Amino acid sequence: MTRKYSWWLLLCLLGGARLHAANEYIYGIGTDWKIYEMTVDKTANTVSTSAKLNLSGYVTGWGTHNNEYINGLAIDPATGNIFFNYSYNNNTSATAGTMSVVPYIYQKVNGSYITPYALGAAVTSATLPATSVGAGYLPRSTYYNGSYWLGVQLSDTLVEFPITGTTTKSYSTINQFSNFDHSATTSLSGGDFVIGTNNVIYGSTVLSSANTFFRQQISNATNVSSGAAWTNFNVDSSIPYATQGSVQVAGLGQSTNLYVVTSTGHNVYFVNNYDSSSAPTFTQVGTSGIIPVTMTDLSIIVNAPLPVPESASWIAIPSLTAGGALEWSRRRRRRAAVVAISSA
Repeated sequence: MTRKYSWWLLLCLLGGARLHAANEYIYGIGTDWKIYEMTVDKTANTVSTSAKLNLSGYVTGWGTHNNEYINGLAIDPATGNIFFNYSYNNNTSATAGTMSVVPYIYQKVNGSYITPYALGAAVTSATLPATSVGAGYLPRSTYYNGSYWLGVQLSDTLVEFPITGTTTKSYSTINQFSNFDHSATTSLSGGDFVIGTNNVIYGSTVLSSANTFFRQQISNATNVSSGAAWTNFNVDSSIPYATQGSVQVAGLGQSTNLYVVTSTGHNVYFVNNYDSSSAPTFTQVGTSGIIPVTMTDLSIIVNAPLPVPESASWIAIPSLTAGGALEWSRRRRRRAAVVAISSA
């Protein structure tokens, strides 16, 4: 009897390890300004989502400006530090007035996250290219090589905030790289990007009302005068902008996988052959409409969940599978062990 139960316990442990090892964790900012955790198991074809901290309660001046957005989510996989930004302007029009952006960090210290704080003063359109804050001033972003990298909305300018400091993080300089795609395109709209360990930018944007996937070497993107042009593919036949909306990109980081999430369709797709000379193809993961809210930006992948406390109004949307139910049960147990940080 003891031997039988020992084997049963061993098989359960091995099975649980296999399920956990298959999971990849993506974080995003929703249009409700909460951080969301998405657990993707490509093998089981499941996606589960839970709401985390509402960031608007930690942004100085929230509710007092026009055209307010929280966007530009990025994660440093080595430390777990999370970056985002707060953008706004002083005019009721999203395309007029002085536009400002404040970079923030949600810093992980000794295994826990401290209160999000600004990395420095607001940067305005007097310094950065004048554009629209209709979807956030610097809506697309990632973390790469010690810097917080962002893309300006309705522009082909790439912006780098080098992060300095040890105990307290900040930025002291801003680097701008105009014409990063080195093509005739001068006004990228919507979309997102990540930067791989191979120093390649992978991203999406909307060109002529069509979803477009692109690649660009970071060395070319930062070579304003003579860098080589990007490689781009019209992927609208696979993910139509008219029905799915723009595409947010997540992946790489602690993984070799790349995913996209559609803003209107709320679907998750695995990106096949993202480094191929031909156009990438997409395989849907999970059921249609699995993401509960529109994501304004997504992170790279981490291979273990970050200890981001859940919002008071906790929700979870598990996949309707045995794997999804198991993940939901695990989340309920983890939630009881989390020391909650109050959120707005």
